Amino acid sequence: MRFRAAVVFAYAMDWPLNIGLTITWTALQAVGEHNEGHCLGRGEWDREKYTRDELARLCRSEGLPFVALWGRDVGADMGSHVHLSIFWPSRKLAQLVAVIERISGSSADFVLKPYTADVVARSVCGGWQINMNTRDKEGALAWAEYIAAQHAKHPAPPKIKGKAFGISQAIGKAAQKRERPALEARAAKYGFTRTETAECP
Repeated sequence: MRFRAAVVFAYAMDWPLNIGLTITWTALQAVGEHNEGHCLGRGEWDREKYTRDELARLCRSEGLPFVALWGRDVGADMGSHVHLSIFWPSRKLAQLVAVIERISGSSADFVLKPYTADVVARSVCGGWQINMNTRDKEGALAWAEYIAAQHAKHPAPPKIKGKAFGISQAIGKAAQKRERPALEARAAKYGFTRTETAECP
């Protein structure tokens, strides 16, 4: 429910969650290139926080808020991995890829033009992958549900250090509460129906 409210709020703020990013740490550690600058030697929680900090830094460099939600998991097949849903201008995909290459230590095998395929970038070792959301808010909600259901796939929850799920401050509860009057005023002024704004707590 928290993820759903965050996604709806992001779209109300015109911050579409257009990027789906998966980083598989186990694959990067085992078969990645380990290029200079990677964070693979950090502890599990520190590595995750560093990744989000670097993505937030990239957003700030472009004058954008860090709009994201994420879920971490340890699966039987993928091992330790994280799924993120992010707002990022598609025309600047190459900049996002460059940061992920540095963080992960693995180069891109390919980078396609945004929205030409579901998977637009992937590392040589398969340790990270970028998907473009081509279904707008519906696709973002579906991806959020997928992230939120990570632990439901296990007979017993995996042991994960630190928070397993999270929402960035830009679309968290405090931001939703702070912006609600402005969103309701906009809805009243431009005639949106109550059902279009009701999901924005």
